[in-house]
Amino acid sequence: MGLLKNLVSNAVNDGISKGIKDAVGKAVEGAVKPAADKLAGKAAESINQTSASLEQSTAEIKAAAAGAATASAEAAAASTNVYQTANSAAQASGFTNLESALSSWASAAENMAGRVASTMKECPNCGEVVTADHKFCPKCGAQLPEETMGAGFVCPKCGKQNVPGTTYCAECGTLLPAAEKAQAAESAKWDSLLSAYPKWTLRGSYEIEENGTMNGYPGYLLQVAGAGRAELAQYVEMLKAAGFVSAYGSDSDTYYKVVDGVCRAFDMTDAINDGITVSFFVGDYDKRAAAKEAAAAKAGEARDMAKEAADAAKNLAKGLFKKIKL
Repeated sequence: MGLLKNLVSNAVNDGISKGIKDAVGKAVEGAVKPAADKLAGKAAESINQTSASLEQSTAEIKAAAAGAATASAEAAAASTNVYQTANSAAQASGFTNLESALSSWASAAENMAGRVASTMKECPNCGEVVTADHKFCPKCGAQLPEETMGAGFVCPKCGKQNVPGTTYCAECGTLLPAAEKAQAAESAKWDSLLSAYPKWTLRGSYEIEENGTMNGYPGYLLQVAGAGRAELAQYVEMLKAAGFVSAYGSDSDTYYKVVDGVCRAFDMTDAINDGITVSFFVGDYDKRAAAKEAAAAKAGEARDMAKEAADAAKNLAKGLFKKIKL
């Protein structure tokens, strides 16, 4: 540590001696040097401690990596054994391999789920699931719907019973009645809550959710399943055609339009290939006007600084002139 301390201290002292040549500088050097030596000692000690900690951490990381590699190899071997056993069992059951067996079992499970849903009802009050012969919920006494859980998921085109929650028929791709009903409800919600924005008429099914408040107005999230970046880009063009403008230039994700004195804003929160999430909210000002005000304020600040610099230079010149005359 002594060598390192001397190197740091000498570097500080060299810097002081090169930059300070007069008597005042010598006085400053006398005041600064002890503190510099003390600081150098602390720095060297800290560096040494850090180095030791780093060496220990490196050793621990290497040990952990070695252990992980061993565990990974063991897991891989076990996985291979499991796969081989399952594959042999699948072939013994008449399937080509394990993959074909899993595919067949998944299809069978999906069909079974659809058939079960067609024979069950769900209580609208407490969520209890009972057989279709019930008229009232045995748990809370509420009247049960006439339709079963699977009724809205029977394809009107090909008749396939789809699993509840499916939007498009797995057999022919037709929009299912339950999904169509849900979209009609979301469309009505759009008319009520988001009438200031172009309505989503592009690919995919959407849901609207409240997302807190901003400036005293509620905000909303729009989540679209089955749509991606291409549809989002198309929607931005719909916004532009409706008079919305970019808030921060050509690369902005935010667009806005002042409607009846209220700044309606849109932000591209997230976009992936098979789903998007965007937000609608109310801003508190016209961003273009605000940008102009900010630019004007900065220009004013720059003018003030220039004036102060000019005044300072003028005063300095006056002082030098007086000294010359004296």
